[in-house]
Amino acid sequence: RARATAGASARRRAMGNACARPKADDDGARATSRRDARATKTDASESAARRDDRRAATTVRARASIDGGRRTSREFAALVSVARSWRGAETFATKDGFFDSLEPWWGVAAPTPWTGPPTPTMACELEEEEFYDHVELKRTHGKIPLYPWEGETWTGPRILDVVEHGLTCADVDAGLGRPCTLKMSNERQIQHLRNAIADVMQSVAFEFAMKVFEGHDTPPEVACQRFLRRLCEACHGGVYCRLRIVHKTKDACLANLQDSKNLGAALYTRIFMLRFLKRFPPQHGFRHREIDADETKERAVRDLADTFDMFKIWPASESHPAALFCCMTTAGMKNLLRAEVTDSWYGVNQMYEVALAQPSEYLSGKLPPMIVDVKKCSVTVFTRANIALIARQFAVAEFHPEPFAHFIVTNCPYLLAALWSIGKLFLTESARNKFVICTGDASTEIQKRYGVAKRDQPVECGGEARDEMIAARDWLPVVP
Repeated sequence: RARATAGASARRRAMGNACARPKADDDGARATSRRDARATKTDASESAARRDDRRAATTVRARASIDGGRRTSREFAALVSVARSWRGAETFATKDGFFDSLEPWWGVAAPTPWTGPPTPTMACELEEEEFYDHVELKRTHGKIPLYPWEGETWTGPRILDVVEHGLTCADVDAGLGRPCTLKMSNERQIQHLRNAIADVMQSVAFEFAMKVFEGHDTPPEVACQRFLRRLCEACHGGVYCRLRIVHKTKDACLANLQDSKNLGAALYTRIFMLRFLKRFPPQHGFRHREIDADETKERAVRDLADTFDMFKIWPASESHPAALFCCMTTAGMKNLLRAEVTDSWYGVNQMYEVALAQPSEYLSGKLPPMIVDVKKCSVTVFTRANIALIARQFAVAEFHPEPFAHFIVTNCPYLLAALWSIGKLFLTESARNKFVICTGDASTEIQKRYGVAKRDQPVECGGEARDEMIAARDWLPVVP
């Protein structure tokens, strides 16, 4: 701090010597100079006060409450003071108003004001709303579409409140510091998202979500950047809401809420945290009373182990990320299609959570892929009706933002590969880039992308290593 202060004084003296006016000999000129200095100081103080008031709209409400273990406004002010003194006044006031990586992971220099519903710190109880509220995929509440895990008692009304406010408070408005970020760099998108969800980042639930998705042992500042990047990618790089630009009426905006690219990561994150709270309720130590109960795990192993026997997890290591592997068979697909919808949702969500909880990026620096081997599955299984049923069974996969880096389909018949060459034209560029269609096994693709020799790959992927996979009977009872 002393060095920074001395440097600032030296720079001011140098600037004063270079730009100073000729010294005034009369008292009137000196008095005028003093009045100008006082006026400048007053204007600066008023400007700082207005800026602090704008920040208070986001930070004070979020941190003043001790609900859920949030940091208090006094703690935040103290930490910012320490950051200012450590970095020096000149480097603290950055040109774009964002903190750099030296700032504590939850700190935001100039948060975008959010005057909508405050970030919740508690989830609903099972008696108020079950986790899978309804088996129907298409439902609405107040004209917004609901997923099966979003009920009309607790989740739906809160999502509606967030969206109705966000259409005018988190929309694209360059004049208010909310530009369209679709063509910005990843770093700039993440910086804008930090500003837009400053109050969300200060909650314990956000920190827990960050650890679930990015690994408990990952340094928090690194995990935060990765988690924010994941949320931005889930919305194709858009941070602020563009629904009012694309759709002319409010009803149309609400009806297209699942268009994440135009919804924007700022609103997407607020909605996702409502879902996440319901899945991991803080008031119960982040353990769901039904999904994480011992009797639920025992029933899952007893009733679903054979149904999900096709799915195995390759644990993460320093040489490769975790991988979710599906050895698709005709018999296995028929078992999956016969399963109860809620059982399928439980199994799919469970294997996603276990795969994501693997410390992939922490160990190897890479995100996990999902590998699907269709060698032992007859093409007759892929009828339109069966594909619709499979999509229904995997609907819960949309619960997780950007779970896998790639979807690799191996041993694909030439007929399916030819159909894919046509079908990919109807996908977005980001979705096309994630799908890799191979007519051979996965070993070549794994070696090319992750540098893992064939002898170190599981036999299920075309490698030579045995007993490398975690079977369904072992991952079904895990509490991530």
